[in-house]
Amino acid sequence: MTASSATAQAAQARPRRPVRLHYATFESRVAAGTLDVLVLFIIASLLVTAGSLVVLISSDFERVDPSSTAINVFWACVGAIVPAFLLYFFISHAWKGQTIGAAVMQLMIIRSDGRPLGVVGAVARVIGLLLYVLILGIGIIVAYALRDSTVQSGVAVAVAFLVASAGFLWSAFDSQRRTLHDRIAGTIVVRIG
Repeated sequence: MTASSATAQAAQARPRRPVRLHYATFESRVAAGTLDVLVLFIIASLLVTAGSLVVLISSDFERVDPSSTAINVFWACVGAIVPAFLLYFFISHAWKGQTIGAAVMQLMIIRSDGRPLGVVGAVARVIGLLLYVLILGIGIIVAYALRDSTVQSGVAVAVAFLVASAGFLWSAFDSQRRTLHDRIAGTIVVRIG
């Protein structure tokens, strides 16, 4: 028996201690989310700037009316903002289990069983995030339907905002610091630093 095989057998014979996960704090998650909002703002700004430059160049720097193609390119860039946001979250979660904000705050998203998120987990997490958009969208639609009454419209938007916020605030009181979208996707956020 060689020394390396004896070491390998000894390592296999020792029982593995369970790894203790350190859940991300509510404050670190808020900070990471704030950084991600900044990244999303930069993405949206770049897309709007690209579309605006096409219109500006097409109009010969506002000497003539821009072409209809340039206007269509501008609106295509604006329309690409939401898919770009979804891609940002999907790619970040599927690739490393971290968005830029999470990486800065030294957080990682993993499945509840401790395995990496992967593509399916990233899709589930993005769907969980879209739930907030759906809740806010319903609130806006209800507010529009009740537009004759300012109070009722305001209440509809306020209720939608409170319900969506409750999904995030859930993590402040949960033992594993999980939000609503964490529960939907079966994920946890842990500290890696």
